[in-house]
Amino acid sequence: MINMNRESLVVLGVMLLAAPLLAQGKPLTVTGVRGLTFGAVLPGVPRVILRTDPANSGQFDIKGPKGGPVLLSFVLPLSMTGPGGALMPIVFGAGDAGFSSTQSIGSQVGFDPKQPTTVTFPNNGSASVFVGATANPATNQRAGAYTGTITLTVTVLP
Repeated sequence: MINMNRESLVVLGVMLLAAPLLAQGKPLTVTGVRGLTFGAVLPGVPRVILRTDPANSGQFDIKGPKGGPVLLSFVLPLSMTGPGGALMPIVFGAGDAGFSSTQSIGSQVGFDPKQPTTVTFPNNGSASVFVGATANPATNQRAGAYTGTITLTVTVLP
């Protein structure tokens, strides 16, 4: 049953699936662990998901060069698509992404997902990237599920 005063929205950040790649002879794997999820959203009321939200933030796990530098860059949607092609704006703020060399959501260094960012991998070669955002539904937003795609590109640097 759909309650017209509420709408459900889910952003399933279709993240890069585990795909072993070779970057300068070094294996690189990026796995989408959890999609960015907004849950129930009220028309006209922005819904903020922080990158530190353990249940709703998006998460990518990366296995890469031990102790080496990598460039992180996102392709981010401007809106999510819902029923009948309805669009809902989504905004990514300057601190809506975080890099964790310990793969812990509680131990992140924030960065702007709209800007490429260089980070150094830890000596064990495993790290995580977390992402949050704000959904901005209109006051007359159509009820239903909304989705968008977030793509993370990881480039091994020399």
